[in-house]
Amino acid sequence: MLFAFLFLLKLALSVNLPSMTRQAGPDLILVHGRVHTLGGAGIAEAIAISAGRITAIGRDEEVRPLASPKTRLIDLRGRTVLPGFVDAHTHLVSTGLVKTAYLDLSGAHSLSALLEIVRAAGEERAAGEWLIGRGWEESRWPERRYVIRQDLDRVAPDRPVALFRVDGHLLSVNSKALELVRLPGEFAGRADLERGLLWEEAAWWFHEQIEPEQEELERAILAGARLAHSLGITSVHDIVKPGYIRAYQRLRAAGRLKLRVYLNLGAEAARKLLEAGLHTGFGDEWLRLGGMKVFADGSIGAGTAALSGPYLDRPGEGQLNYTDEELLQLVQEAHAHGWQVLAHAIGDRAIEQVLRAYERVGVTAADRYRIEHFELAGDEQLERAARLGLIASMQPNFLKWAKPGDLYEARLGKELTSRISPHRLALDSGLKLALGSDCMPLGPLFGIHQAVNAPHPAQRLTVEEAIQGYTLGGAYASFEEGLKGSLEPGKLADLVVLAGDPFEQPQSLEELQVEMTFIGGEPVFSRSR
Repeated sequence: MLFAFLFLLKLALSVNLPSMTRQAGPDLILVHGRVHTLGGAGIAEAIAISAGRITAIGRDEEVRPLASPKTRLIDLRGRTVLPGFVDAHTHLVSTGLVKTAYLDLSGAHSLSALLEIVRAAGEERAAGEWLIGRGWEESRWPERRYVIRQDLDRVAPDRPVALFRVDGHLLSVNSKALELVRLPGEFAGRADLERGLLWEEAAWWFHEQIEPEQEELERAILAGARLAHSLGITSVHDIVKPGYIRAYQRLRAAGRLKLRVYLNLGAEAARKLLEAGLHTGFGDEWLRLGGMKVFADGSIGAGTAALSGPYLDRPGEGQLNYTDEELLQLVQEAHAHGWQVLAHAIGDRAIEQVLRAYERVGVTAADRYRIEHFELAGDEQLERAARLGLIASMQPNFLKWAKPGDLYEARLGKELTSRISPHRLALDSGLKLALGSDCMPLGPLFGIHQAVNAPHPAQRLTVEEAIQGYTLGGAYASFEEGLKGSLEPGKLADLVVLAGDPFEQPQSLEELQVEMTFIGGEPVFSRSR
C-alpha cells in the first residue's frame, strides 16, 4: 500500500508541476517581431523572458501561449530585434564626463569655433575653475593645425585650460594650467611645453592630477550608460583606472548600474591586482575583470603610431613605447598570472612588435589575446595573428577618416589608406573580430554602417558580419559567448529593438533608430518615453 501511495503521489506531482510552471509564466513576452537571433533559431517572431534570461524563442503561436495573467506582453509591430550590442573598446567614463562636467569640443568645426567655446565657458563658470574638454579634431578645421598654448592664453589667460584631442592621445594646455601642474622631468620627451602640447604618458599623467572626485565619476558613468542605452549598447569593454573601478562598484552596490562592464586596466594598475591573485574573469555578469592593456604605440591623429616609413605631413615615423624586452616581460607576466592582454597597436611596426612578443610567449586561441585597433596590419601579420588565435579588436567608425583627401590620406598616402582597418582581410585570414567604437563616436549602428559601406574592399564587411562583430565578437573577446551575443534560451535577455531591419537597408544603417533597449529583460531605454 505504501509503495502504491508513493507511486501515485509521484505521478500526481509529475502531472501538476508543468501546470504550475505554466501558471507562473514568463515575466515578459515580446511578440510580432522580426528577431535575428544570430543563433540556431535563425529568424524568430517572439521571445519569452524570465528572471533576466531568455526562456523561449520562436513563432508567435509557440511563445504567446506561455503567458500567464502576470506576464507583460509587448507587441513589437514588426520591428526588428537584435542581441544587445557589445562595444568591445570604450572610454565610457570620459564620454560621460563630457555629458556632465567637461566641455564638448566635437562640434567645433574650426580653431576659432573651439576658442569661442573656451571663451564662453570661461565667462559662465566660476573664477579659477578648470576648463577641461575633449573632442577637438584639427583635421576637420580649415586651419589644419593643433590648438596650442598661445591660442588658449588669448581666450582664457587667468584660468587653467586642458583640452584633449578626439583620440585622447594629445592634450593641449595653457600657461595657467602648466603653472598649477608642473610636469615631471621624466615626461620631457613627451611634451612640447612651448606650445603646450602633451602626448600620451605626459597627457595622461597630467589629467590624473585634475580628475574629478568619485561622485562626479559616478555621475559620468550614469550619463555614459544612458547614452549607451539609447544606442542599443548593453555591454561595454571599458578602459579604466582604479578610481573608475571604485565608482563602478559603488553604483553596482547601490543597484544603480544598468550596464554590463568588462573592466580593462593599464599595465601598472593591472600588476597590482595580479599581485593580489586576481585574474581575468573575476566578477559577475555585471562587472567582470578584463585584461591588461599595454600601449605599444600611439595614434595616427597625434602622429605617434609607429610606422615602418615616414608620415607624409610631418617629420618622423612615430615611436614604440617599449623595447622588445620590456613588452615581452609585460606579456610574460600577464600570461603567467592568467591575464588576458589587450595590446594597443596601430602602426605596422607596433603590430610587428606585439606579434613577436605573443609568439615568444606561446599564446594560443584559448588565451584570447587581443590586438586593439590593428589598423595597419600587413598580409603576413594577419596570417601570423590568425595562427596565434588572436582577436582583432577593431573600430570601423575610424573609417570616417579614410575617405579621399581626409586625415589618413594626408598622413599616410592613398595606398596605405586603402588598407587601413582591414576588416575584410582580417576576417578572411581566420581572425575573430570584436568591434567597438573607442567612443569616437560611441554608436554601433554608425560603426556597422562604416564597415558595410567602407571606401575600400579590404575594409568591407557584410551586414551580418558587422553585426556579429558588435555582438558575438565582443562576447567572445570577454569569454562570455555562453552568456550573451546571440538570442537563445538560457542566455541573458539583453536585446535591442530597431525601427527598421538593417539587412534590408545596408546603405543607410546609420539612420536606423533604436526604439527600445533591454538589459536582463528590463527596459532601460524607450524612444517613446
